[in-house]
Formats: sequence, C-alpha cells, structure tokens
Amino acid sequence: MSHPVLTLGMLLVAAYLLGSIPFSQVFARLHGVDLRTVGSGNVGASNLSHHVGWGWGSAAAVLDGLKGLVPVWLARAAGMPLGVAALGGLAAVAGHNWSVLLKGRAGRGLATSAGMLAALDPTLLLWPLGWAVAGWRIGGGIAGFIGWAPLFAIAIVLGRPTGEIAGLLLLAVILLVRRMQGNPGAEKGLRSALRRAVFDTEGPVDGVKPTEAADDLLTP
Repeated sequence: MSHPVLTLGMLLVAAYLLGSIPFSQVFARLHGVDLRTVGSGNVGASNLSHHVGWGWGSAAAVLDGLKGLVPVWLARAAGMPLGVAALGGLAAVAGHNWSVLLKGRAGRGLATSAGMLAALDPTLLLWPLGWAVAGWRIGGGIAGFIGWAPLFAIAIVLGRPTGEIAGLLLLAVILLVRRMQGNPGAEKGLRSALRRAVFDTEGPVDGVKPTEAADDLLTP
C-alpha cells in the first residue's frame, strides 16, 4: 500500500501539472496570437474568444473546467477524504493561475474552480453560476467576487464537512490573490490591488483603456 504522504504528493504534483496546461494559449498560438499581448492580457478562454473565436474559447473553457474536475473525481473515486480531494482541485487551480509552462501568471482559474466544485459539491456550484448570470447586468468583476469569495461561508451555513469548508476557503484565497496580482503591467499599490480583488479591473493593454478583466465569471 502506498504511503499516504507519498500518495498526496503525487496527487498534488499531477494536479498542478494538469492545471498548468494553458489550453487557451495553445489554441491562440495555433492562430498566431499571444493572449498575453492582446485584449485584457489574460491567458483565458474569454480573451481567446474575443481574439480567435467563441468556438475556440468555449472549447478552452470546457477543458479548463475538466482540469479542476478530474483530480477531485479521481481522488474521491480512490476513497480519499473530501479534504484531500479538495487539495487536488486546489493544486489544479494554482497550476492554471501560475503555470510552470508559462513561467508565471496565467489565467484567473474560475473555469478550473467550477470544475473542482462540480466534482466536490455540485449543489454549491449554483451560487457562482447564478452570479455569473447576474454579472451580465451588474458587472462581471463584482459578480465574480460575490460568486466565489463567500462560498466557504455558505458551506458553513449549509453544514458542509470541515474538509470541504477548508478547501473552499483556500480556493477563495487563491482566486483573490490572483485577481489582486493582475496581469503584467497592472498598477502597483495596495489600493489598486484591493480594487482588482473586488472588481478585477486591469491596466491598459495595447493602448486600450482599463476595463473589467474578461475572465471574472466562470471562464478561466
């Protein structure tokens, strides 16, 4: 029987490497586009959709979602505790956000987070999905914040297991840290970082005025 620590380590490494595959950037490069230099500058499905096509963006979003779903599903199928399975999903989200293949920051991790949540607790996925729809009217950045940041608190209210609550709290931290970081060239300073945490606003790319990031709902 494998040692639990070794098994956990293998799960985390494999999930991180899976999460690191930048499907949006791969599809973009096939069309001669580098997502880091166009639009929002974000390596995500929404930026891909704007500059290559919605079909390619949708395909990337599905694949990014599977990156979060597969490690959690495999861990649960292997009989691992819920908290351990959540760690696998978190590793995939971290891999997506800070891909070793891109040598730094990549997407926002929300499609991957949605995949993780679908395998971990599909009922809770209704909360960020609802806010994703609301984002069309109130703004994607703030809707993304409301949809994901308090998810662990909702899990507490609903009496979810401790391992799941802890996983969702760590997920909120990972997503907010990535939003605060912004894309290369984003404004420095605590005030700008906090504004990005809530509204996910970005600095200009290619001379475009700052806009809400394209990937603040359920696209990566």
